[in-house]
Amino acid sequence: MSSSPINNNPLLASLQGSSAASSKTSGSAAPFGPLANVDTFYKLLVTQLTNQDPLNPMSNQDLSAQLAQFSTASGVQSVQASLASLAAQISQSQGLQAANLVGRTVVFDSNSLSLPASGSAAAGFTLDAAASRVDVSVVGGNGQTLRRLSLGPMAAGVQNFTWDGLDSSGARVPAGSYSFKVEAADATGAAVTASPFGAGRVQSVLLQGKDGPGVQIEGQSQPIALNRLQGVV
Repeated sequence: MSSSPINNNPLLASLQGSSAASSKTSGSAAPFGPLANVDTFYKLLVTQLTNQDPLNPMSNQDLSAQLAQFSTASGVQSVQASLASLAAQISQSQGLQAANLVGRTVVFDSNSLSLPASGSAAAGFTLDAAASRVDVSVVGGNGQTLRRLSLGPMAAGVQNFTWDGLDSSGARVPAGSYSFKVEAADATGAAVTASPFGAGRVQSVLLQGKDGPGVQIEGQSQPIALNRLQGVV
């Protein structure tokens, strides 16, 4: 089996080795080697044709193979660039559409509670099965349980509750962000899975959030990514 004309040419082989060493040094991936660059490819091709053995010139088959290799590499890079551009456009479009949520109350997957200066805080959870006992614990920033709410038996599905902002002693706690934990059990005492979610009013929309487009919700210290929203109230 004959080897590739590139491998038979000392100049081209040295250039390939130099490019591979450079890729390893920089730590970047180079899946198509030096032929992935248009200018480098044509320089190598012209050099190879110029320095080929006149008595044993490159065959049309070998030349076609090299052109096909570069065409494939260039095509893949073009597709990758197009997909990246499309993803950016979709992300920006989602962010602009989310502008309609400003001022609306949304539901998102979180166990946070946003308590206003006056009034109560509402949140909810989803039960995987019916429960004969459901308890919700309101937790402060230091991890201390401030209040335990006994909600009694509940059916499977989406449930909600309201916290009046009072601790176990009946004193009003400061406005701010709190969290809650849900404990549920069926008639046999077996635990029932409860998935918490929060609710709050959207204050603004971020087009370039950490996890893509997101919304800033009243009482939340961090933006909520759009893919975490579960509904609009």
